[in-house]
Amino acid sequence: MKMKRSRRVPDVFKKKRKIAATAGQQSDWGSNDCSISNQDLPNDTKAALLYIKTLYHIESFDSRIPHIILKHQVYGVVRNKTLVDRQLGQLKEKKEIKMFKLGATIDEYCIVFTEDYKQHVLRQLPGNPVVDKFLETAVEKCCDVSLNKAAMIDEFLFTDDEITQLVNAGLLTVRDIGSWWMAIPGAGIFMKSFTKGRETLLRTIRKAKYQEILQQELEERKLIAVKKLGMTYHMLDIIGAEFVTRIQTTSGWLLRLSE
Repeated sequence: MKMKRSRRVPDVFKKKRKIAATAGQQSDWGSNDCSISNQDLPNDTKAALLYIKTLYHIESFDSRIPHIILKHQVYGVVRNKTLVDRQLGQLKEKKEIKMFKLGATIDEYCIVFTEDYKQHVLRQLPGNPVVDKFLETAVEKCCDVSLNKAAMIDEFLFTDDEITQLVNAGLLTVRDIGSWWMAIPGAGIFMKSFTKGRETLLRTIRKAKYQEILQQELEERKLIAVKKLGMTYHMLDIIGAEFVTRIQTTSGWLLRLSE
């Protein structure tokens, strides 16, 4: 009999949740130790991405954005950063995910599942042959977060006019002379909600005694700014970005503002 190797499911906030591990399958996320077959569960990083994807509904944004996951949020689920980076690289090579630069700093990156990105673009920009060409060439073949003029013209056969159309459509943003970041149309809507939620959460912790608060207490707060993306989504952001430290205490998990 062939033995099945097992993988421990990452612990996420000690709550039971279900995500679609593979098509037609579900796996339980919880505080109990559990082992399931590698055949039934994606690698830890993909499983974390699928979990984070469930934390907010794009319908709350009138379907004007896809499911956007911050790279550092994954670090809040899977503690081994080296493992996460390696597995993200593998998922990019397999064309399962696309990574995008997001925010003001060079180190702020987000992740969107490739199929989600394509569907989002087609929903926002239907019936555009230049957009269709972009999805079939640059999106399908390029694993990087940016494109240069040589690749766009010589490899993917875009004209200068077509590149301008892609910039105007929000699929490319200028990185430098002759190079562009690949972009998510409508990302500004996400950034507005995301930034407000982050600032509200950090301000709430900063105002607490000793600049720390029990996670359960924070979860019970009715904060309007975090409603669209959800409290857990925002907590994974501030934990993964190391704005706060998460500490186990006899009273439960404590979130302490980092110095």
